[in-house]
Amino acid sequence: MNETLGPQERIKKKKDFLHIYKKGKRYKGNYFNLIYLSSDLNFSRLAVIVSKKVGNAVKRNKIKRWMRSLFRRNKELLANPLDIIITAKKEILEASWLTLQADYLAAIKSIRQNNISS
Repeated sequence: MNETLGPQERIKKKKDFLHIYKKGKRYKGNYFNLIYLSSDLNFSRLAVIVSKKVGNAVKRNKIKRWMRSLFRRNKELLANPLDIIITAKKEILEASWLTLQADYLAAIKSIRQNNISS
């Protein structure tokens, strides 16, 4: 499995963000909120948002690296292509890698169940 995160797999355009915020479904986790929307593309895309309220630049960048790593390592769990926006909560600073990974996998499981039932 390809575990890279290429430029085409990132959400960058404002109109894409606005479309996902408007039409997307939401998942509230312990450490982050996730907004997702089915995509017409052949691959999933990701954006990670970490506010300055969460911490300084070093902490914010660490969180973004962790979330991108979780996404790219678990791409195969997403059955259908999705656009995903992850917004970190302040509580994420207390989370270890393993608890964050468990929360992310629970989010993906929930998304899969919601997409099957819809």
